[in-house]
Amino acid sequence: MGKRVLIVSGSPRKRGNSDLLCDEFEKGAVSAGNSVKKIFIQEKI
Repeated sequence: MGKRVLIVSGSPRKRGNSDLLCDEFEKGAVSAGNSVKKIFIQEKI
């Protein structure tokens, strides 16, 4: 059974370097059999 992973992106720019790093981490976590949810703090403010 995979883990549940929450990615919190605090980057002010979508598609910026930090966001791209989060995307790569998400791909790896999903390919390892985990469920992933990603949220952007900037959208919550």
